[in-house]
Amino acid sequence: MTEWLPVVVLPALMLVAALLLRIAQRRLRTDETVLVDAVDALLPQTQCAQCGYPGCRPYAEAAVAGAPLDLCPPGGAPTQAALEKVLGRSAGDRLPTPGPVRAVIDESQCIGCFLCIEACPVDAIVGAPQYLHTVLEDRCTGCELCLDPCPVDCISLVPASEYANTPSEPASLIADEPCIRCGRCQPVCPEALHPDVLWWTSRARQPDAAVDQGLKDCIECGLCNQVCPSGIDLVGVFTDAKARLQIEADLQHEAERSRALYEERQQRLARQAVLASERRAARLRAGKRQW
Repeated sequence: MTEWLPVVVLPALMLVAALLLRIAQRRLRTDETVLVDAVDALLPQTQCAQCGYPGCRPYAEAAVAGAPLDLCPPGGAPTQAALEKVLGRSAGDRLPTPGPVRAVIDESQCIGCFLCIEACPVDAIVGAPQYLHTVLEDRCTGCELCLDPCPVDCISLVPASEYANTPSEPASLIADEPCIRCGRCQPVCPEALHPDVLWWTSRARQPDAAVDQGLKDCIECGLCNQVCPSGIDLVGVFTDAKARLQIEADLQHEAERSRALYEERQQRLARQAVLASERRAARLRAGKRQW
């Protein structure tokens, strides 16, 4: 009986060890995974594959592993700078920062080929074969992947600012007049803020510092403007800074939403692949029984 113990116990111990290892892998996140999550959160989530990778997450993994940081045209210079800061290395020449765009289909030219629908990574195009297609504006990320497959070139990209639900860059209201730090604006502020310090942080495009100085608490009453000896439009600067904060929040929300749409599509395609495999296996089994 004892001679069978190693045969029985050893596999059992190996199975238990494998299960414990699997549980540990699920519960413990490595530093590299956390870093990949941080890098992925900085990317615009257009899933455009212009970086040479099939999506933002694969590029984030490659960037952490050492891939160049200047491969994301939709993110442009701001994303490139953010990646450099997080990963601690330089990316060389700065990318340009193009404005956001959306795809538009000229329905008078569309032949219903269905190729653009298959190419869209976030299911932003709806239609059926041999019928007209259209773009869901609130889903489109402007990734350009639908352009090349179209055989009749009926898809074009237009500035996203033309859509009412897309944030646009506010006109800069930063004054050229210098602040002389006289402090006259501080006593008149009904919210007990320091408008002069708030002006400097807003003017320097330091949103975190401006928020720390009470930017969101400013009621834009205009009293600081009235007492400023330099004639600076302080309220205009604060309004502009608030608008930029809102745009950043909207873009972040849009990126998270695009990521969710992309992951939803990937899961749907994976389910379809499993079902197709099961159907093929069922047909093969049925064919063998017939023979």
